[in-house]
Amino acid sequence: MVGIIKLFKNITSMVNVQEFRQRFISTIILSFLFLLLILLGNPYISFSFSILFSFVFFEYEKLNSKVLEKSQVCNILILQVILLFFTIFKIYKIEIASLFFNNNITFLLIAVLLNIIFLLYKKSNFINFLLSNLIIVSFFSLIVILQFPNGLYTILYAVILVSTMDIFAYLGGKLFGKRKIIPAISKGKTIEGTFIGLASTILISYFIKDLMNFNVIYSLIYGFFIGILAFSGDLLESAFKRKIGVKDSGKLIPGHGGLMDRFDGYFLVMPFLYISIN
Repeated sequence: MVGIIKLFKNITSMVNVQEFRQRFISTIILSFLFLLLILLGNPYISFSFSILFSFVFFEYEKLNSKVLEKSQVCNILILQVILLFFTIFKIYKIEIASLFFNNNITFLLIAVLLNIIFLLYKKSNFINFLLSNLIIVSFFSLIVILQFPNGLYTILYAVILVSTMDIFAYLGGKLFGKRKIIPAISKGKTIEGTFIGLASTILISYFIKDLMNFNVIYSLIYGFFIGILAFSGDLLESAFKRKIGVKDSGKLIPGHGGLMDRFDGYFLVMPFLYISIN
């Protein structure tokens, strides 16, 4: 009993208890809201995520400029309108005539090309090019996945695994982290924490494999790739924040920061799931 108490004291001394409590409470609230959307199903969940895009992209643009310019606001609104039209087309199965592309590619190309024109006009750097277009691609992928027969289960599977990677990489780093993985980009991420997060993600993927009707091998492979991609998305956003000199993308979500801090793990995971299960 004394040993357990001593271990607990050691753990609490290494982990910022208040920060972890905030992260935990925020995760519970966000999980509840997400499960509510799952229960409501389509079209509510698709439209909710479609509208959420503008808030995430607004946060991204706000980080680039303390005062939003008219061109930035126009870019956000145009991209939001395109995504909303795309969502309507997907939900109600409306197809537009195209010689070369289906709806998915047509709408995505329009959005990405318009964003690239805007980025060229603003003379943006490579990280901005990559991150802003990944945000667009990830939300388009999300909307498409939600229209799949098992789309809701696929998104639930992704949320569970990305959250697992985030929580256990954080805890593992706080408790056992000694060697920084890429200190030039993120001082908080460690090799030990990343390994613990990845191992936990693979394990959880195995336990929830029935959500996706995966066999054991598939569950382990998907767990590995989703863990790696969630970490890579987080790292990319960290590089973006380091370049502009901020710690968090915002203060909207206690313990997590802003919306980008919460959703960065999905920027690569959603396109991967769309491509791999389409």
